[in-house]
Amino acid sequence: MSQCPISTDRIDERVARIVGAIVAVTVVLYLRFPHWAWLLILTLDFLARSLRRRWSPYARLACLPVALMGPATPVDAAPKQFAAKIGLLMSVTALLLHASGLILWAKGVMTIMLLCAVPEALFGYCVGCKFYSLYRRLVRGT
Repeated sequence: MSQCPISTDRIDERVARIVGAIVAVTVVLYLRFPHWAWLLILTLDFLARSLRRRWSPYARLACLPVALMGPATPVDAAPKQFAAKIGLLMSVTALLLHASGLILWAKGVMTIMLLCAVPEALFGYCVGCKFYSLYRRLVRGT
């Protein structure tokens, strides 16, 4: 990905991929055992990543194995932060749906999140980052 047009912040792609895997596992746990606590955990972590990545329990957990892997693989942070905000919106939506008794709808939202988290974890393909690129083009008008 090219240099981010609004930020020079960089993150390690391997951390993002491991976080994607942790998100996917959490979503699968919610889909299998639909309890609001899974959604609250996701919401709080996405909130932390949306504000400051270092506050994220998932990112901190991902840093443990990455520290043993050698030099970082830096990528632009802004698209990942944008993707985290989309994840926050989705997890809050699912939490509200679950709280309203609309479990099937909450599971639908979480299935979409799973479809976004798995490509990140397996291939480093960030669906939210693609939306970020589209958003940036729309904002710039090009």
